[in-house]
Amino acid sequence: MAVRTEESRSDRSSHHDGSAREMDFANQRRDGTEWLQTHHRRMAHFALAEAGGSTTNRSANSAASATLAARLDEQVAALELAAEQLQHAAMTMQVHWQQIVLPELQQTTIELAHAIAAKLVLDRVHSDQFPIENLVREVVERLNTDQPIVVKLHPADLVVWQQHAESHVSATTLGDHVRVQADAALARGDCQAASGEVSIVYELRRQIEELRQQLVS
Repeated sequence: MAVRTEESRSDRSSHHDGSAREMDFANQRRDGTEWLQTHHRRMAHFALAEAGGSTTNRSANSAASATLAARLDEQVAALELAAEQLQHAAMTMQVHWQQIVLPELQQTTIELAHAIAAKLVLDRVHSDQFPIENLVREVVERLNTDQPIVVKLHPADLVVWQQHAESHVSATTLGDHVRVQADAALARGDCQAASGEVSIVYELRRQIEELRQQLVS
């Protein structure tokens, strides 16, 4: 009886140890399952967070890109408008220059050149440096006649011509039919020549003015 009792105790002990091991294994399996579930939930949460963040970032980037594009469009439009305004201003200035400034500038230049040329010529006349002998010869040649010719000069110009004739042969080469005399009604630098009914009048100031008119036209 004692032996059976010990055997029973041994059986109960073995049964108890087996049950404990089964409980431990069940507990471990349950703990592993819970850990996996927790891990899966965390991964899912992380994935959702990442997805949400990516969506947010994409939305933010899209908004920023749209804003930048809008600003660039505004700047391009402003630059195009400025270019058009500059082109219009340039065309206006060009038209103003061609129609107003340039003609005025040309007129001023011509007037200035005329004034300088007239002063230089008249200074030469009054300083007895004007080639009176050439002027006398020219009017005589233009009459082109063997008939008597009378040439008239300002008294001061006549003196210059006579002085030149004394040192040159210009007076004698004009011919015996040519006579040069003074006329106080003439301005210095002017000359009149007549043969019969044909006459030639050379007015220095008129010649200068005609030159100015040619330049203006």
